[in-house]
Amino acid sequence: MIGKEFRYNIGFNGAYNKNEVGSIPTDDGIIHGATNQLYDNAPEFYRAQNGHAIGYFWGYKTAGLFQNQQEIDEWISNGNGVLQADVKPGDVKYYDINHDGQINDDDKVDLGNGMPDFTYGFTLGFDWKGLDFSVQANGAVGQKIVQTYRNHANAQANYTTEILQRWTGEGTSNKIPRVTTTNINWQFSDLFVHDGDYLRISTVTLGYDLARIWKNKYCKQLRLYVQAQNLLTFTKYKGMDPEIGYGTDGWVSGVDVGYYPRPRTILVGANVKF
Repeated sequence: MIGKEFRYNIGFNGAYNKNEVGSIPTDDGIIHGATNQLYDNAPEFYRAQNGHAIGYFWGYKTAGLFQNQQEIDEWISNGNGVLQADVKPGDVKYYDINHDGQINDDDKVDLGNGMPDFTYGFTLGFDWKGLDFSVQANGAVGQKIVQTYRNHANAQANYTTEILQRWTGEGTSNKIPRVTTTNINWQFSDLFVHDGDYLRISTVTLGYDLARIWKNKYCKQLRLYVQAQNLLTFTKYKGMDPEIGYGTDGWVSGVDVGYYPRPRTILVGANVKF
């Protein structure tokens, strides 16, 4: 508070999250997740396992794309495996984690999880001579998101606009592989795991009490206001909404199944006190 005419408020809250599965009483120390029913490229893409965060995403780590035949030959001659029976330039390089010359489940690793490391929110506001203004925001850091409604392995399915940056020749892309009629380039990997960090300006309100200038003994307050909800979201996530809040099996989060994004809403209203 500053003086009698100007008052302000500032609020902030945050929560840090760290979780690790301790001891699962199974032979392999794993609770296996469900298959990705919208993909035929992921028989299991999440799991709970001793020593890892609950519901972590499990898949291949990639090393870019093969740009030419020489890269393919050098990759294989160095003892690295490939998934493709007839690997070609534009195909994905899957890391051969255990260097046994083949790519299989033994090469799948922890690709992150859908639980944020840190969540936060803040509010700012002031009022001065009947004019009031407030902002509310919230965000999260450290979460990963998997889009299960995008089936790149299906030749008849829709693609995201990222496919426009696909590999079409040497040097054109090192992330989005060439389009093929098989799903070998779309095995579940870090290509499907997206950064879900965001900051959302959830509510902005501006109001003014007309009773300050319109004196009436029957009306103590006549506040008119305009409010914007879900005004802006700052994120690198290319899906519809990073704040999906979805989980499967009761212990997995960060799975985007294609929820319709929340709308941006503009409200105009009045508060009247007699």
